[in-house]
Amino acid sequence: GGLATPLNAPPDTRLASASAMPGVRCEKQLIPVQLSPGGWLHFDVVGELCSTGEPDGRVLQVLVSGSGYGSIYWDFPYQPDTYSYARAALRAGFATFNFYRLGMGESDHPPGAWLGVDNQAHVLSQIIAALAVKHDFAAVLTVGHSFGSVTAMAHALAHPDQVAGIVLTGFAHNSNPGFVMAMRTGVDLAVFKGPFTGDIVDPTYIVSKPDTRGDTFYTRENADPRVIETDELNRQTTALGEVTSAGKYFGPQSRDLQVPVFLLLGEDDFVVCGGKLDCRDHAGAIAYEQDYFPKAACLEMVVLDDTGHNSALQRNAPQNFALILDWAARRVGAGDGAVATLPCGA
Repeated sequence: GGLATPLNAPPDTRLASASAMPGVRCEKQLIPVQLSPGGWLHFDVVGELCSTGEPDGRVLQVLVSGSGYGSIYWDFPYQPDTYSYARAALRAGFATFNFYRLGMGESDHPPGAWLGVDNQAHVLSQIIAALAVKHDFAAVLTVGHSFGSVTAMAHALAHPDQVAGIVLTGFAHNSNPGFVMAMRTGVDLAVFKGPFTGDIVDPTYIVSKPDTRGDTFYTRENADPRVIETDELNRQTTALGEVTSAGKYFGPQSRDLQVPVFLLLGEDDFVVCGGKLDCRDHAGAIAYEQDYFPKAACLEMVVLDDTGHNSALQRNAPQNFALILDWAARRVGAGDGAVATLPCGA
């Protein structure tokens, strides 16, 4: 089943979600899904479809969070006009679907070992199909962060007909050995420690230890301490299947992509920068990634100064959001359903 997920605020701090925006209409969605084709078990995904006015005719952005992050990653509730990507997309006229991936928050929690990247990609295909039955969107693009980026890529490879483009953040074809070591000491079993003790009994769910996210996911000099505090207070779990499958698409599979790709990478990203990839060499990092994408992807990539893994939650978040939205308007179409101004292959 799902778990209640009230927003937890630091003292004297006001939090607000995108549904509180003037002129925005949001509909809670409960979408039954299977983890694999032909599966007989159904699980419920809970999310929110938001738009200014009717969602029909608009470009839909499906926002896919990373491991340990619920739907607040893309709709951060602290100073949301700065840190909520969902708000920025809604202001630009897009429709958004922001949801708890299976194993998080209000969505169902299957056995954690079942939640590998290909299963999550299959779930994503069912989410998009279910939303498309109800609404006539001009186009759909997926916006991923970290494991959510891997999921978006796996989905686009399996279902290129469903998406007109993908945005990858907190992702590169690389894993930092230092992060792998930090993971071993920086997590607890959710059944024994953390905010979900007593609610989660499955030993295949883990949660980050308190006060570890600031150093792991942020460039502190470019971060508001209240953002990190709010992040810590709203930790979500990571499923074993995510951990064991996250690296599956670090190889050449992306060379088969048939949709446009935008890649946004922080130069200080501790998760994917390090080892054989030096992201502080911006030109070198871009050349490294270009080798993994075909001409059909029309890859555009930006490496961000003074930015860690959580590019949506650093002080430069508004500029980072503008980069994504500009790319979306050019390659996919503006939020109001207008056609792409510079389609891939033009």
